[in-house]
Amino acid sequence: MDKNSPDFDINSYCFELEEENKALKDKLYVDSLTGLPNMLLYYKDIQNIQNPKTIIVDIDAFSEINEYYGRDVGDFVLKEIAKTIKTYALNEDMKTYRVGSDEFLLLGSGILDIEKYERMAKEMVVLLKTNEIAIQEIDENIVIDSTIGFCLEDKDTFNKATIALEHAKKGQRDFACYLHGMEKKSEYEDKLKYAKLLKGALEHDKIIPYYQPILDRDGNIFKYETLVRVEDEDGKIISPVFFMSTSKKVRLYSLMTKKIIDKSFREISKTDKTISINLLARDMMDGDISNHIIKQIREYGVEKQIVFEILEDESIENQSRIENFINKAKRMGVRIAIDDFGTGYSNFSYLMKLKPDYLKIDGSIIKNIDKDKNSEAIVEAIIHFAKTLKLKTIAEFVHSKEVYDKCYKLGIDEFQGFYLGEPSPNLL
Repeated sequence: MDKNSPDFDINSYCFELEEENKALKDKLYVDSLTGLPNMLLYYKDIQNIQNPKTIIVDIDAFSEINEYYGRDVGDFVLKEIAKTIKTYALNEDMKTYRVGSDEFLLLGSGILDIEKYERMAKEMVVLLKTNEIAIQEIDENIVIDSTIGFCLEDKDTFNKATIALEHAKKGQRDFACYLHGMEKKSEYEDKLKYAKLLKGALEHDKIIPYYQPILDRDGNIFKYETLVRVEDEDGKIISPVFFMSTSKKVRLYSLMTKKIIDKSFREISKTDKTISINLLARDMMDGDISNHIIKQIREYGVEKQIVFEILEDESIENQSRIENFINKAKRMGVRIAIDDFGTGYSNFSYLMKLKPDYLKIDGSIIKNIDKDKNSEAIVEAIIHFAKTLKLKTIAEFVHSKEVYDKCYKLGIDEFQGFYLGEPSPNLL
């Protein structure tokens, strides 16, 4: 459908896209490797369960299996583990999900019976360890060790099971049940640790932008995504997954964000390349940060070299200050990308109002596109939608040649991922 046609009905078009998007999302509820339901379906299912009970099974040192034996063996092992856990869970009237690369989850309901779930945790640890997985190609059996965390409370059960799992690992125990107050101790320890790290990094100028290359269809690096890293006192580079939450709690987030803006704008001004900067709603609503960004764009004259990646989020719709910031930036020449597109809010009417330049397709869809027909169908629909509105598409999490080839064949415009280039402190 041509949006420039005099017969183009925006309301009808948006309705059709919303319906198509809902149908495609339903196909995302299954893990393509194991055939188990995934995290998205877990969150959906738990809404309809009274007295939910959640068990998380973490496969210990699974990355070593992948590194030593290779990905094909690793995938085979995961499928065998999935069968074992699913069979056990069915006997206990629980449903099995794959919720991470090496994590499985059991969901059920029932009365508060800690003895029952302790018994189950013990049995699963023994079951996985004794059911050695035979690898015929190498004539070797692989022994599986696991750690288990579970929660018997009704509210926030997944996060609490995760906290129990972390306590079990720290204590080198086979399993742990969530107990009230566990998270307070853990959060307090982490807050102290990372607050000290961030204060030291700010004081000694160790807040560092890393740049991951983005390639065009000709294989040329013409753009980078800016990622924040922190260097500790031993020279180790720390990922934001460890410190970002703490930075907000101890009110250092604004200082860190401005530091990354300053450094990355200065670096990119020396080149003819483009950088993408991730912005949260809070960044655009915070007058101190948003004014600083505009000031630095003007100071370094990089308005034509900047793309702001904005998370697809329902909260954006009702924030006029965010819209005002985006419009001001666009008038300067800055371009806009919607990040993680395809699994978030997907309000198409709002996206058309925002008028982005790019749709960055969520990595959870891209990563298995070479093997998952449902992911492929979703990406095809997104590309069709983007072309209709004359937007460019970006694939992130391109981690293999097979994924790259599939994305290229489907017509994606730009590509990013470890197969093409890892984040680095230097612009190539």
